[in-house]
Amino acid sequence: MIFLRENFKGLLLCISICVLSYIIQFIEINIFNAKIFDVLIIALIIGIIVKNTPFNIPQIFSKDDQAPKFASKQLLEFAVILLGFKVNFSLIKESGLSLVILAIISVIMCMIFVFILCKYIFNLDKSISILVATGNSICGNSAVAAMASVIKSTPNHIAIAISFSAVIGLVQVLLLPLIPVFTNITDFQYGIIAGLSVYAVPQVVAASFVVSTEAGLIATQVKLLRVLMLGPVIIIVNFLTKSKSKSISKFQNLSTYIPWFIIGFIIASIIGSLNLLPNTLTDYISSLSKILFAISMAGIGLTVNIKDLKGSALKVSMAVIFATLLMITIGVIGINLFNFE
Repeated sequence: MIFLRENFKGLLLCISICVLSYIIQFIEINIFNAKIFDVLIIALIIGIIVKNTPFNIPQIFSKDDQAPKFASKQLLEFAVILLGFKVNFSLIKESGLSLVILAIISVIMCMIFVFILCKYIFNLDKSISILVATGNSICGNSAVAAMASVIKSTPNHIAIAISFSAVIGLVQVLLLPLIPVFTNITDFQYGIIAGLSVYAVPQVVAASFVVSTEAGLIATQVKLLRVLMLGPVIIIVNFLTKSKSKSISKFQNLSTYIPWFIIGFIIASIIGSLNLLPNTLTDYISSLSKILFAISMAGIGLTVNIKDLKGSALKVSMAVIFATLLMITIGVIGINLFNFE
């Protein structure tokens, strides 16, 4: 209660930005009949604008207000746990082994090659490199947010990884549906390519259902297979990035390498896969998770200095374009290798 009393204004600002983001998305859907910008991106952008406004709006809460930091960490981690209830491991059985293998290979290759490109060729910060690789290989904003909590990324790094990836994601939505127009690929094959290459789940839906229902269903399924990789990838990255201590065995303290909220995410995923909760309840939990993510994005935006984003814009954008082309290439190779028709 003391925390709420001392940080009430900051929490109210984060929640207000979240509400405004949903209003903007509602207007967006009614005008364009699609989610062009996800609510998380809208919340992040509004937060950055509010933070960097010349009128200094954030001063409505005191300098000691910890609400944005709380929203961007603890609240975000809780949202990741709730996200797990919507994950369903039964997709692995339903999708066929070939499709599962293709999804796993694409995630691994994208993580490795995009990280190498960002870190060693573009000389970007290690944290930014991991976030860009994670977001574009797995499931967009949620994956970036989850990974950021594990590797202790700064709000600026999170904003850089999410904002520029989302902009390229919008370009993907506009250009990817042209592939079937100029090639003879089937709707099933296009669904695989879209599911592998498009940045975020809403963008996958927008880029695939516009082609056909079959393409949309396949693309969504492939994307969800990538989402299933979130837990294992975070555990592996966390294990590799932790400093090695001679006095403590790597397996002596499991919590050091598997963050508490990832354990919660895995447990929630198991519960979701076993269908222990009614579908209506899981839908409500999923909606709550999205709302908490939006509030978290607002908190992140409220701690970002826009001047710090400019230096990495071009390099991050080029890395995201590379990731897209890499995933499309993997998709094409996989279609021919596994004879998907």
